Amino acid sequence: MSSNTFFVVLVLGVALAAARDLRAKRRVTTDYHDYSKMCEAQPDKFICVDCKTMVQCVKGQAFTRHCIEDHYCSMKPEFGGGVCYPDEPKACKCEKANSFRVDPYDPQKFFSCKNLVTPPVNYKCPDGMVFDEASAQCQTGNGLPQCTRAGTFANPANCSVYYSCIGLQNGWLQKSFQCNSGLMYNKEKGACEDPCLYQFVCKQEGRYPDLLNQQNYFECYMLGGKLRQLRYSCPEGYRWDEISVGVGQCVEDHDQNASKGAFFGCDIPDGFCPGT
Repeated sequence: MSSNTFFVVLVLGVALAAARDLRAKRRVTTDYHDYSKMCEAQPDKFICVDCKTMVQCVKGQAFTRHCIEDHYCSMKPEFGGGVCYPDEPKACKCEKANSFRVDPYDPQKFFSCKNLVTPPVNYKCPDGMVFDEASAQCQTGNGLPQCTRAGTFANPANCSVYYSCIGLQNGWLQKSFQCNSGLMYNKEKGACEDPCLYQFVCKQEGRYPDLLNQQNYFECYMLGGKLRQLRYSCPEGYRWDEISVGVGQCVEDHDQNASKGAFFGCDIPDGFCPGT
């Protein structure tokens, strides 16, 4: 065999080997292993995994297709499952400017809508969290705030619910608890308690601190021969500082770790306590 013939054979061999490697790489689905798990239960289906991603399951293997602009993954019976379809479904499109929407297929994902013309921008919450449209924030799956430090805390959205955070090697263990009816979690005492026990009642005119929340204060005044009271709040980052009985002012709250009151941050509706 001449040297030229040997070189041609060598080049062809290398090319065939490269082609085999390329075909093998196209079949590999390790980049989409989470989707492959979905295909185990639906071995030959077309699945929408989020608004912009369709997965074709072939004998349990996942092959991913990303929908082009103005196309979204839509479940359509006439196509036998998911398909990248123009301008559908509505749940994947922007309907209101300057808003956020949760992905209808994956609550961990969401998208922002700057306006109704430009394409939405896609985002993903951290692992273990889902997007809540009402608050426009990522939250834990049970609606509780994300754990950032160890301890027991009241749920600010509903202080009759409290939760503990226990640090693990790779994250947090979070457990939730429920107070009995009419009780809320007192962070200072670490127990459920009736917040009405701390309810302020005016006895004379002036401005007085709110024992439930140090950011608030009461104004007591006479009207029609009766003592009336109204509750006000200091600006964010400030607290009420009592100078003397009935006199005080809002001051900067420099110690953010200090106690802000037994039920600070809790929403206690007007009329919750008898006689208010």
